[in-house]
Amino acid sequence: MIELLFLLLPVAAAYGYVMGKNSAKNQALEQSRQITSEYSKGLKFLLDREEDQGLEHLTKLLEVSADSVDHYLTLASLFRKRGELDRAIKIHELLLKQPNLDEEVVKSCRLELAQDYILAGLLDSAEEHLVILVKLGFKEALDPILNLYSQTRDWRKGMHMYEAHSELFKKNSHCATIANFYCEAAVLENNPSLFEKATSLAHETVRPLYEMGKDAYKHDDYVKCIYYWRKLVSQFVFMAPLVLEELESCYVKLNIHEQFFELISELLEKGGVLIRIKFCQGMVRQGKISEAVEFLTDSLKREPSIRGFSYLLQLLSGKDAKIDHVLQEIDKLVKSYIATKPNYQCGHCGFTSHTMYWLCPSCKHWESLAPSRGLDGY
Repeated sequence: MIELLFLLLPVAAAYGYVMGKNSAKNQALEQSRQITSEYSKGLKFLLDREEDQGLEHLTKLLEVSADSVDHYLTLASLFRKRGELDRAIKIHELLLKQPNLDEEVVKSCRLELAQDYILAGLLDSAEEHLVILVKLGFKEALDPILNLYSQTRDWRKGMHMYEAHSELFKKNSHCATIANFYCEAAVLENNPSLFEKATSLAHETVRPLYEMGKDAYKHDDYVKCIYYWRKLVSQFVFMAPLVLEELESCYVKLNIHEQFFELISELLEKGGVLIRIKFCQGMVRQGKISEAVEFLTDSLKREPSIRGFSYLLQLLSGKDAKIDHVLQEIDKLVKSYIATKPNYQCGHCGFTSHTMYWLCPSCKHWESLAPSRGLDGY
């Protein structure tokens, strides 16, 4: 009998293990059913616009399972897309109140909440959360808070944020934004020293050089103007049409026009059609009209350009009196066509304009507009 008991002990232990395992599995299944039930109830209440009851059920679910956070974020995103910002805000606020969420999840929730506030026009509330994120070193908060400061024209706040957290500002777009904040403040406050600060960023930008050259030009300081604008066209040759005419006039007023031709020669390989036209004008001043016509003709064969064709017509009009009138009439038509085309285009969204904007009116990116290129461009 005792031997039989010893033989049955392993069987009883195995039976107990199996029953215990099944019991734990059943308990887990029951808990899962409860979570699903609460989640379904919460969703139903929210969809029926009974927010308070819905959030109460969802709060209970959060306490049971932190894995459900992704579901909440998806639901809030859906509400935001539908324009139901009050619901999205309530869900994100609910998530932020949970004590046991992962730190990165909390940051993401705070960013999403700030985006809700921006769309709802609650800019002060959005700024509060975005500032917290920037202080925590959360780089994803930079774009929305810089866009917010652009919208509210709080140039100083953006500048102070950069000065306090400059290590976060590594992207070209962020540096362009801050540089333009300095320039906007300099113009607003009539404080040219801020232009200099804008040149100390991690990436060189166009506007500080443009504004410093413009200020020097306004005060007839042509040497300083040449210094800034020569640097501008050398580093950003695609922006040369912004200043090229005034820059040439500086060289003329200092009686060093030949140095302008030397600069154009240096830019010839990378420059657009306006650089090539200026090069031809330099050749004409040297009496090399035939060489200028040949150079421009070859250039237009490789890269057709309406503006280049217009200047070629001007070069040819003095060669044969019989066809001068015809060429001049054609040139008038070409110039009329050019006048209908936009001078600037945004490289980010494609917005076009006859006027230069430092902040694109369409996509709100700083320094994204540049002189247009291609057949109708520069």
